[in-house]
Amino acid sequence: MAKISNFLIVLSLIIIVILPSIGQAYILPPAQIIEIMTNKFATINTLHIIQLTKLKGLNQEIEKVFGESIYLMSPYLYRSEIAGEPGKRLIIHNGSRTLRIINGGIAYDRESQDFLYRFLLLAQNPKRLLEILKDIGINLEKVSLTRFHGRIAYLIGEKEEGNPSILVDKDLFFPLLLKYGDFLFHFSDYRQLTEETWYPYQIAFSYKGAITEEYIIKDITVNPPIDLSIFDILLIRAQFSKSERKEKGLL
Repeated sequence: MAKISNFLIVLSLIIIVILPSIGQAYILPPAQIIEIMTNKFATINTLHIIQLTKLKGLNQEIEKVFGESIYLMSPYLYRSEIAGEPGKRLIIHNGSRTLRIINGGIAYDRESQDFLYRFLLLAQNPKRLLEILKDIGINLEKVSLTRFHGRIAYLIGEKEEGNPSILVDKDLFFPLLLKYGDFLFHFSDYRQLTEETWYPYQIAFSYKGAITEEYIIKDITVNPPIDLSIFDILLIRAQFSKSERKEKGLL
C-alpha cells in the first residue's frame, strides 16, 4: 500500500511539472508572423478608395468631415485628395518622400514614414517590410501574446508602454495596431472584399495619445489600373510651385 502511495505521489509531481509546458501556447517567430500577414494582402497591387475623413481637435470634438479619394500602388505609392478640390488637401507619398499641398501651397516636402500603415495592406516583400519595421524601432527579436479589443494578438516589439510595436491578429493574421514614435494606427472593421481579400473599413490615427483623424471607407476597388504620373512628386511640386509664384506676382 505504501508503494502505491509513493508511486501516486511521484506521478502527481511529474504531472505538475509537465502540465504548464503542455498548456503554454506556441508562439510563432516574428519573421513568420509578418510573412503570413503579408501573404494575406499578396493579391492587392493597387487600390482606389473613397473614404470619409474626420479631423478632430485637442478636445476630441470633430472639427471637419470631408470625402477623400485615395490611390495606392504596391509597394510604396500613395495619393489622397479631396474630391474635386485637389489643391485644398493633396498628399503624395513616393518611396520614402511625402509631399503635402494644403490650400494650394506646399506645406511639407521631405522624407517620412507617415504612410507605412497603408503599405501593410498591400502586396509586399516580407523581408523588405521587416527591414522597414526594424528601421522605425520595432524590436523584431521580441514577440508575445496579448489581448486587444477582445482578440488574441501577437505583439511584436517590446511590451513596455511607449515602445514601437505591431499587433497582428493571432487567428486571422491581420494587422490590428501599429505604433512608433508619437504615432499610433488602429485597424478595425475588417470586411471581405473578394474570396481572398479582406480590408479594414475603419482606421484611426492617434498622435501623442489623442485620436486626430479617423478614416471610414465608403467604397473600395481592388486592382484598378492607375496612371503612375499621379504619384510623380517632382512634377506635382513644380505645378504647385508655379501656381504659388503666379499668385505672388512673380510670374
